[in-house]
Amino acid sequence: MAATRILLVDNGSFQPAATLQLRLLSKEVGRLLDQVVHPVSVLHSHKVDPALLDGQPAVIFEHAVRQAKADGIAELIILPLFIGPSRAITEYLPQVFADAQAGEMKLTIKPTLYGENGDGLRQILTENLYEAGWDPDLDTILLCDHGSPAPEVTVCRNALAHDLAKELNLPAERVIACSMERREGPEYAFNEPLLETALRGCNSNVTILMLFVLPGRHAGPGGDVETIAKAHAPQSIQVRISPLLNNPKHGLLPELIAQQSGLPLRKPPHDWRVWPVGCFVLFAILIAGSMTVELVERGFLDDLTGQIAIGAATVFFIALGYIIFASRRR
Repeated sequence: MAATRILLVDNGSFQPAATLQLRLLSKEVGRLLDQVVHPVSVLHSHKVDPALLDGQPAVIFEHAVRQAKADGIAELIILPLFIGPSRAITEYLPQVFADAQAGEMKLTIKPTLYGENGDGLRQILTENLYEAGWDPDLDTILLCDHGSPAPEVTVCRNALAHDLAKELNLPAERVIACSMERREGPEYAFNEPLLETALRGCNSNVTILMLFVLPGRHAGPGGDVETIAKAHAPQSIQVRISPLLNNPKHGLLPELIAQQSGLPLRKPPHDWRVWPVGCFVLFAILIAGSMTVELVERGFLDDLTGQIAIGAATVFFIALGYIIFASRRR
């Protein structure tokens, strides 16, 4: 059988922008891993008109498994684009894989974005918080996710809110974890509070910190979160909404996905341009040193002045070499 195949798997969306961003994200993760990473959705995306996806239909996991089986792939490695252990990851994907009767092919699911302690996610959230214009003196932070039927996912969200409050030196009541929506029934009460409830309870400005990865019906311009904010925030307060986790301005998400994969990262290429610049600096220092020694021996400079001259020439040529090297990298 052939080697492994890596899939970056999101939940899927009927919005073309989600699939297009997933493809770009896959390419960037692939660049970091120096391997091909295939963009795949759990569901939904395959129903989007390919004409809206640059003519290339989206791929869902069921189809990806069948293709891997036909190609003789030995192992499918899943990089989950999920905050925590969603049932799509823990139950649905393994079931689809089993139903495909993949034979000897192995399924490996890597850690979710939260990982062991959420440090990488917290860094992204902090960057997005400041980019949104968060006022540390006035704004309450509402850390908002979609809402999940799996309590383990909500545990991750709540832990992020707790750790953010600690990192930002804020009281717990100024960093509130909430859900955009939840299922009916007391068994799903762990999702509370809802975003609309949290908004109504705020009497100061609010920054909604988005725990969503890609744009879609819920997140992004004109999405459900924005609609809820407009409908339920008191008119006396200002509401800011942060960028999504896949924020190209800082590009931290691809790095987090690559690190969570546990796969070898691409080694940075050697920049051979440093060698001619380094040789130039070394040669210039040697020439300057030789000339200074000659001047001292002939009596034009005393020993102390000669040492100062050599030191000054060394600093000058190192600085010059750095300037040359930096200019050539542009």
